[in-house]
Amino acid sequence: MKKAIIFFGIVFSWLFSGCYEDKGNYDYIEVNEVTVTVKPEGTYTIYGYLGEELTVAPRLTFQNPSDTLEFDYTWKLDTTVISHERVLKYTHEGVCKIYALDLFVTDRKSGQVYTGSVSLQIDSPYKYGFALLTEKSNGATELHFLRLEKPENSPYYYTPFYNLYSSLYPDDPLGRKPFYIAENFTTPNKGGDELTILQKEGGCVSLNGALLNKEVALEDEFYGGYPEGVYPKLLAFCSSIDVMIGDDGKAYSRYIYPKATQPDGFHLARFMSIPFDFDKANTYIDRIIPAHFWAGLLLMHDKANNRFVAISTNGDPTSGKQCEIQDNSANSDEFVNLTNFGEYSLVWVTTYEDGAYGSGNYRCVFKKGDEFYVQNFTLAKQYSSTNINLSNKGKWRFEGSDKVSDRTVYALQRNGKYMYFAEGKSLYCCEFRNETGGMRQIVYPIHDFDRNVTHLTRDYNGERLLIALEGGKFFIFHSIDQVLGSPDPWAAGNMYESPDDVDLGEIKQVIFKYGNFSNSSGSSAPW
Repeated sequence: MKKAIIFFGIVFSWLFSGCYEDKGNYDYIEVNEVTVTVKPEGTYTIYGYLGEELTVAPRLTFQNPSDTLEFDYTWKLDTTVISHERVLKYTHEGVCKIYALDLFVTDRKSGQVYTGSVSLQIDSPYKYGFALLTEKSNGATELHFLRLEKPENSPYYYTPFYNLYSSLYPDDPLGRKPFYIAENFTTPNKGGDELTILQKEGGCVSLNGALLNKEVALEDEFYGGYPEGVYPKLLAFCSSIDVMIGDDGKAYSRYIYPKATQPDGFHLARFMSIPFDFDKANTYIDRIIPAHFWAGLLLMHDKANNRFVAISTNGDPTSGKQCEIQDNSANSDEFVNLTNFGEYSLVWVTTYEDGAYGSGNYRCVFKKGDEFYVQNFTLAKQYSSTNINLSNKGKWRFEGSDKVSDRTVYALQRNGKYMYFAEGKSLYCCEFRNETGGMRQIVYPIHDFDRNVTHLTRDYNGERLLIALEGGKFFIFHSIDQVLGSPDPWAAGNMYESPDDVDLGEIKQVIFKYGNFSNSSGSSAPW
């Protein structure tokens, strides 16, 4: 027994000794842990433009900052390797959509891999900003674009793309003598957007909103072509129906609901060649006032009968029918009846803010004799009914009456607090203050130009105003409270001026291009 105990004791001691000595045979590798951050602060998305180089500089924190060279870098877009550089410089030539962008940082010594991820949204470089429709001196139609930018830690600014269409498609001109441009969306954003241009020569045409190539002629959107003797004058793209106004003052519609079930959302239905049947046979539409996409109604001006008319545009059973504006106002000194203007004539009308689903907020300028009046109201369409309720009624003599005429151009900030107007070469602003005792109006001059102002167009939230002049000159004015309250608003707010050495042509119309349905509400930018 003692021999066995001694034997096992010797073996255990040998094993223990062997294990102890073997500890020195391993090579221990020092690990330099890395924290990888790719996404910008405050967001989970990086934005890039198709065909333009994107730079992404990751934030790397090393456990041992003195040893940062023994690392490999691999960037992947979804599953495709696109770079092995620490700072990514990448130009995307594929499809506009959202991708997963991942950075893999590999420690060569330990083989340990550290990762950082972010979403990369690739957009068209012509998605979001001002679109300017112009006519060159030879009559040719041209499209310019000003892309709204908001770089990190910097104020908004614009990147110009002058003579954009002709530079993209020099061998396929748009046409001649343009006069109107409108943007169309799908819902949800399966098809993005399109721009439809109306012109007198060369055909009215829809352009792909991302690439700006021609998609279809508007004439092909009708059964058998345009109605005989009719040419397009105005267009409105709404929720469940689209409406074209011909130069005969008649409305032509197409039913497109539900857009959400359509794979692309464009050119899957045609306009009726028979005009819309209003309650009065002599109805003559000379302007349309589209509200936000889900307002549920399209308001129009009937010049022949000096009134507003409306068509239901949302997806309930009344879609495509004429609505009945419930206005029993009898005293035009207090409020001009929307269904009968009487002695008043409409000078200008627009929408502002978004309002609730099924409603729109409106402001207009009326004229009676030599006096001008501002009127405010809200229209709300009842679901599954053609009745439109009227509320938030207000009317005031315009304090700028001595400065305006029938040729004055106007623009309104989204919240309705400021109304800009330009008469001849002079730009003014009217501030509305709802105070005890009534609406207070304060009119003050902003700037005098060297030529007449032809268009005033706000951007998505009314904080920037494009001012177009005769001869193809324009400015962008930062129309915020801080600027308007400064001693010299124009000096403080003039944020962009078009160069004199670029031939823009005569500006015929300016719109703000939203790029897709999500942005079209105008409540926020896509960043």
